[in-house]
Amino acid sequence: MTEDNRKHRHGIYKLYAPIYDRFMAPSFAEGHSKMYAALNLKKDDHILEVGVGTGISLTHVPEFVKVDAIDYSEPMLVKARQRQEKGDFVAEIKFQQMDAHVLEFDTDSFDHCVVAHTLAVVAEPEVVLREIVRVTKPSGLIAIVNHYKDKKGIIGTLWNPFRKRLGLGKHVDFKDLIKKCNLELLNEERVNNFTTHTRMLVCKNP
Repeated sequence: MTEDNRKHRHGIYKLYAPIYDRFMAPSFAEGHSKMYAALNLKKDDHILEVGVGTGISLTHVPEFVKVDAIDYSEPMLVKARQRQEKGDFVAEIKFQQMDAHVLEFDTDSFDHCVVAHTLAVVAEPEVVLREIVRVTKPSGLIAIVNHYKDKKGIIGTLWNPFRKRLGLGKHVDFKDLIKKCNLELLNEERVNNFTTHTRMLVCKNP
């Protein structure tokens, strides 16, 4: 898929950026909190967050780590930087506009990585996850939070095209994706009680 097509797919987030925090923050809070807690963070750990959006997840990051936070949508990042200027975050955070399909980091750059509500909305989930694996150090943890069902079902099949047009993502078989990327699944649990079928999957990099 070309870069122009990826830009088109993400254009809808320019519309969502002004209202994203109001509608999404309450329902996503549990998943965001648990994904960072699952990393068992240590002093000076360097974390990558892919698809940071407006930064609502970063209120759960402790002050003793540093985070590189990327997103493809500049309007979303504008909101995230505004939150940072207001002092909403205690950790050292660097925001960058970047295509997750082609991460601009060296191999083994990060101790751990988190990616929430992103892999289902990118054009090529496997490409993105392989890039995450590449930049995460060996034995590092990768925490994935996303809506996920083992089987799509009839309703899911009918709804899938509309989800994609609205920027809400598509059905992704995350267990199959994890297996393809040679990750070890350590833990899976349901999160975000206000949303259906949202799970956290914690994986270990080879």
